[in-house]
Amino acid sequence: MPAMGGLGKLQGFCAVACEWGYSWAWSDTCCIDKHSSAEVQETIGSMFSWYRQSSLTIVYLSDVPDTGSIGSSEWFRRGWTLQELLAPRTVLFYTRNWSLYKNLTSANHKKDATVLAELARATGIEPQFLYDFSPGKDNPRSRLQWASSRLTTRPEDIAYSLFGIFNVHLPVLYGESAEHALGRLLTEIVSQSGDISVLDWVGEPSPFHSCFPAHITSYQRLSMPPPHLNAEERSSAISEGLRSSEVLNVRDVPGSPTVRSVQLRTPDSNVLGEVHDIHSPDRVPLVRFFGRLLALPCIPYQVIAIQLKASTPNYTYNIQVSGLAPLEIALPVKLEDVTRSRGVLYLVRPWHSKLLGPFAELYAVTDEQLVSALWTPFNALLLTQLPHHEYKRIASSTLITAHPLDRASVLNSKIRVFNIV
Repeated sequence: MPAMGGLGKLQGFCAVACEWGYSWAWSDTCCIDKHSSAEVQETIGSMFSWYRQSSLTIVYLSDVPDTGSIGSSEWFRRGWTLQELLAPRTVLFYTRNWSLYKNLTSANHKKDATVLAELARATGIEPQFLYDFSPGKDNPRSRLQWASSRLTTRPEDIAYSLFGIFNVHLPVLYGESAEHALGRLLTEIVSQSGDISVLDWVGEPSPFHSCFPAHITSYQRLSMPPPHLNAEERSSAISEGLRSSEVLNVRDVPGSPTVRSVQLRTPDSNVLGEVHDIHSPDRVPLVRFFGRLLALPCIPYQVIAIQLKASTPNYTYNIQVSGLAPLEIALPVKLEDVTRSRGVLYLVRPWHSKLLGPFAELYAVTDEQLVSALWTPFNALLLTQLPHHEYKRIASSTLITAHPLDRASVLNSKIRVFNIV
């Protein structure tokens, strides 16, 4: 048959397979009937295990010349190729002319130290995961970060291409939005693992759920607030600004329309929902979903006052929070518009028993363990109250780094379950 277009690549692939002594080969170019939804569903659900069980996986880099660098290939920027890299135990890379990369005679480029180092630089993935990767939900945020700069032709495939990496089995629903596909994947990860690291992102919120990002690119390196002051100087400057300048009331006080800074009323006990003593962390439930309602255990800190500092390129605020050092946040939306209609604001620290360390005995935690683990800076979520005892996350433009005020603020804190939509 004439070696035209994709057929030439298939002929080269089969020729190399024969050279290595194999009689059978599989390629997604021609071995999937894409007109059959059942076959597509089976293939996407099985592809990771097919690559894992292969005797040899051949990677053809058509855009890398014989003297080129592996890291320059477009192959490392495609969504589906992430599992093609991680799943197989034996991989050989071939360049444009079907020559072994750098003419290396190794039978497995994953065991070649030079290639492994180049792969780590090109992907940002540590060598131990490139060589010995296990599918599952351990450290899910790192796995999302590996995929965060990759692209797929169909937007929803960016989520489907990760099913095997996370070892989840979900319906493939071509035609759904990318936000919905990613939201379903993240919901499954949280539900099965109880891991809260996937909530750690900055960017545009998803219409699927306010605690999830709209795009996987939000899992790239997090944006940090500008480090023009150290933490102590920063808190001091913010406190002075809140005292000396007009601040905005987070919640209007009836009969006192001119009051600009107030201590917020404590919500009624029937609004607080499920509350647990921080000294009994063994009784705190894991994070869980009920449909699209996220029941998220958190250590809450109520916002007392806010002050607009700048409105370009983002809305930047100095805020005062009960139990935390004063801090600065940057938001894509005007906070006054949100609070005027919704009321109470909280900064929260999502709770997981792992915060106390891998070996902590949760039924006998001491004050010193709590202080050691929790009197530290943390990535906070900003929540606003909605009707019906529900909350919604307000996405931030940069990481919200919060600092507990003192030892007492740690030991006197509670763990509360927030119902977030």
